Amino acid sequence: MDLSTKVLNNYPNFKGASKKIADYLLAHPKVFLQEDAQGLGKITKTSAASMIRFCKQLGFKGLKDFQIQLAQDTPQENDNVIDPIVGNHDNPHIILQKLLLSIEKNTEQTAHLIDGMALNQAINFLKNADRIYLAGVGASSLPAQDLYYKFIRSGKNVIFNQDVHIALERICYSHSTDVLVIFSYSGLTQETLLMADQARKNHTPIIAVTRSRQSPLVEISNVVLGVSTDEKLLRVGAINSLFSEMLVSSVLFLATINQDLSNLEEKFRKTESLTNQLKRLK
Repeated sequence: MDLSTKVLNNYPNFKGASKKIADYLLAHPKVFLQEDAQGLGKITKTSAASMIRFCKQLGFKGLKDFQIQLAQDTPQENDNVIDPIVGNHDNPHIILQKLLLSIEKNTEQTAHLIDGMALNQAINFLKNADRIYLAGVGASSLPAQDLYYKFIRSGKNVIFNQDVHIALERICYSHSTDVLVIFSYSGLTQETLLMADQARKNHTPIIAVTRSRQSPLVEISNVVLGVSTDEKLLRVGAINSLFSEMLVSSVLFLATINQDLSNLEEKFRKTESLTNQLKRLK
């Protein structure tokens, strides 16, 4: 069993300082390879004694044995190993607990990664845009589509097409007064890069929701809202990446419309009244 799985399995039993250390370890495992017990105690806001006690809780003799195991389990940047999150012997309850912890960690990391100035700039673009273009391919199309539905209800002039050919045709007519929001975890998807390239030619501002690493999408965008990078590109399915992109999508929507809620209330009531006709109400 690798160390991260062992920590997740024991997580419900951790209290106080041990829980703090576990949280930091899951978010920043490589830091634990670079410091001694005293340094780790300071970083995790606990103590050297708490760090040693944590190692022993996991079945290690001390910090050195713990670090040897961690070094063996920590993947290199170029490791092409599939990331399943769960093990093949996990029962449904363990899978639920692991997924919950993984999503909590991922959400917290994404919140810390989003730069406040970049977020303000993105919201400024969205509030003042004549048209909002949204783009995403595969799993990344889901947060784009969700944001599209939300903006429609608030009366925004918003465009989203799942058909890539149509999306490329639509972006041909974007202007400098519009904005393009691209969701792409890898930042490498060719379809969205073509859209971004065309938007740049049209002087249309580009907001990228992507991994906070260098990529062609990061280089071409005006604003980058980084999501957590703890999910590998090779995986059984987009899980953490999807949740983090949905988080950013929701923040973009709420921060764009929150100051206009009093004016939007009537629009929300109208749309609710119309769509309620499709529901069987008591």
